Amino acid sequence: MKIIRAIGKGSAFLPGIVIAFCMFLVSFQSAQQQSNELLKGWDRDLLRQANSASDVTYLTDEEKKLILYCNLCRMKPKQFCQTILADYLKQHPDQANAASGLRVQLMVAKSIAPLSPDKELCSIAHDFAKKMGAEGKEGHADFQKRIKSVMSRYNRVGENCDYGNKLAIDACMNLLIDSSDPVNLGHRKNILDINFKAVGVSCQPHKTYHWNYVMDFGG
Repeated sequence: MKIIRAIGKGSAFLPGIVIAFCMFLVSFQSAQQQSNELLKGWDRDLLRQANSASDVTYLTDEEKKLILYCNLCRMKPKQFCQTILADYLKQHPDQANAASGLRVQLMVAKSIAPLSPDKELCSIAHDFAKKMGAEGKEGHADFQKRIKSVMSRYNRVGENCDYGNKLAIDACMNLLIDSSDPVNLGHRKNILDINFKAVGVSCQPHKTYHWNYVMDFGG
């Protein structure tokens, strides 16, 4: 009797499970299609170079995409402006004015080398994103202390934090447009800093903003 009741209970929830799975599948396919459309027309060899985290096992797909988009912006800033940024602004016209300075900068910026994923920087980013997410906080608390372990390998470090975005493209654009720091543009400067060679990325749930990305840079 217990087995029959268990099966019956599971059967009652089956349609809901199927619907939830279908919604997840549609959402995944939509995100994948959007990603493919954004990269349409880009040189395959360049994409392979920019996708420096493609074989890394300790990063999620969205974390890898954030590195990819940042690298495309570094390597081909003008093309990035004319394609990926232009497409994003079509979908988010309210950001057009805020992005005007970014467009001007990217159209004349020179190509710089892509960032490579660093496992230790990723671990630092992961731990901090997890902590801030659990506490519902924001900012760069104890950065010097947290980054100290990599200072024997890097003499230049930096950190970006993004809140409220789950998709890499949204986080990337938010950091590049940098409306939260319009005077210093610190987030944009970190992404486009020629001296940075390595990056660690993590996206974790956030109590207040739902999601938060942390990027730690080394050079």
